[in-house]
Amino acid sequence: MTRTLIFPEWLIDGTGADAQVGQALVFGSDGRIEAVGPAAELQPHETDVVVRAPGQTLLPGLINMHAHLTLASDNAPFVPYMDAHSDVALALRAAHNAAAALRAGVTTVRDCGSRGRTVLDVRAGTADRLVAGARIVSAGYALTISGGHMRPFGGEVDGVDGVRQMVRRLVSAGADFIKVAGSGGGTPGSLTDYPSFSAEEFQAIAVAAHGLGRRVTVHCTATAAITRAVDAGVDSIEHGYFAAPGTIDAYDAGLADRLAAAGISITPTLQVFRDMAEYLPPGPERDTWQRRRETLVDHVGRLHRAGVRLTAGSDAGWRLTGFDTYWRELEELGTCGLSPVEVIWAATGAASQAVGRQDEFGTLRAGGSADLLLVDGNAARDLRALASVRAVYLEGRHVIL
Repeated sequence: MTRTLIFPEWLIDGTGADAQVGQALVFGSDGRIEAVGPAAELQPHETDVVVRAPGQTLLPGLINMHAHLTLASDNAPFVPYMDAHSDVALALRAAHNAAAALRAGVTTVRDCGSRGRTVLDVRAGTADRLVAGARIVSAGYALTISGGHMRPFGGEVDGVDGVRQMVRRLVSAGADFIKVAGSGGGTPGSLTDYPSFSAEEFQAIAVAAHGLGRRVTVHCTATAAITRAVDAGVDSIEHGYFAAPGTIDAYDAGLADRLAAAGISITPTLQVFRDMAEYLPPGPERDTWQRRRETLVDHVGRLHRAGVRLTAGSDAGWRLTGFDTYWRELEELGTCGLSPVEVIWAATGAASQAVGRQDEFGTLRAGGSADLLLVDGNAARDLRALASVRAVYLEGRHVIL
């Protein structure tokens, strides 16, 4: 069996440990990591492929925990955009975006909502190598109340019996996890500062999903929505904005402590605010996004200090956030007080744990998938190194950049 040996200057294994020097990694033609250890002990055979990477960091392929693969990253109004595109057009967009993410070093994308079966089918296409793209973990369409956020995806449902039935349908369709719009969002008519589903509906969703072996994540842009999600025993929270009617600053330290104690992770999706604050022309709208950005950075820093587990996800596809600029999300996490190694852990090992796939990918260890990223510089000291991609491997296959 042909093997590939990589000899980087620095190696970050995705477990939260600091970068190591003098290490090497070997993977086989089966796409599995064979060994990680001291370079002096991993000598190449005559038939091996040897990659020497001085001045570069080797780390696990990145995981983007929050994306919408069928969206175009062009800030188009959401409802008209969805109305204008067929499922075929949306699936083609998803395949394009998954390929763009992969070339940027993101080997796994967690899609948090799409219309019907579009991304579920693209997931199958990438797994069968019909199209080249990042590995996809998909929720299918998200559960939302009638008139709620993300309703164009097709998941409107009400009542305890209704949500239980919808969960079962999603699992039958092949959803990897259950996504819930626990509050309003960017969909016109939805209410961002209020919880959507009732406490009883939240509970029914969690019980039905867990009973079928699926994790539950909840879109929360209101403190009250986070409270209901925690009460229901969900597994993770998307965005996690502490807002209330009339204020974007309704941080609740006691609720943060509950999140930490329960082990519920948050993916704060910071990049959308950075992109809007930097890319919009000067004016009131841009100023509003900047104020929200600063508030969110403060809240995420407080969550981190409270011991809440953070995972990295950019909300790629939404507003102006692209699939090939994930390093911007990771830099924003750094501004919240996380060290570069903590940020990388949030986008690798912590992320794979949050989706229950830690035995497959997310860390550099023998037996794991050879999802690998080589970047210029020492990423454990400067996150900007992640923008300088030199090589990407997905299940041992070298990606053409």
